[in-house]
Amino acid sequence: MPSPRPAGGTPAAEKVFVSWSGGKDAYLALLKAREMGLEPCCLLNFIDASGYSRSHGLPEALLRRQAAALGLALETEAVTWETYEAGFINAVARLKKEGITGGVFGDICLDGHREWVEKICTRCGITPYLPLWGMGERQVPEELLRRGARIVVVAVRTDLVAESMLGRELDQPFLDYCEARNLSPCGEGGEYHTLVVNGPLFREPLSYHRVGVEHHRNFACLKLAAG
Repeated sequence: MPSPRPAGGTPAAEKVFVSWSGGKDAYLALLKAREMGLEPCCLLNFIDASGYSRSHGLPEALLRRQAAALGLALETEAVTWETYEAGFINAVARLKKEGITGGVFGDICLDGHREWVEKICTRCGITPYLPLWGMGERQVPEELLRRGARIVVVAVRTDLVAESMLGRELDQPFLDYCEARNLSPCGEGGEYHTLVVNGPLFREPLSYHRVGVEHHRNFACLKLAAG
């Protein structure tokens, strides 16, 4: 199985999908994939039976609006946690018929995640690209801020991050807040999740509005709707 390829070894215009959450890591992976010479053709997101993303609990309609603002199609696959792997294989088989030969993933440092990505991509017969792999956990959000991205905190683990942080824009003080509490500034421990609302590649800012806040065990999540 090929290792995730550095920029210098990337074939030009290879068609890929981007594993998509709507958040900062997936977005930076998209930006870097374009800079590597890859051709992202669509964003791939996994939803539950009610039409909300499995990763960040965002409504499909909002993710479609976000994808349109980025000039890309959103592909979705309905799964449960138990059928996630089968759903991934099914979605990739569908995309391969459209000429896609690789997938881009926003993993940074969790070995278990990388191992799963490489294993499942081998099974599907596609090449995995992990352009963020090995970056520092503060380096990822700081690079996005330098690039002018606007990122909103949409979910927090309330035993680690104050619920009052919901809805605020990610900025340097928020990263300081995380590090002062010995938390990952990138949320690698599940401390928080985000939604990117503007930045490079966006044709227009993502319009949305708050509907409320939902609580699931130790998570508080913004309930959002497309504006």
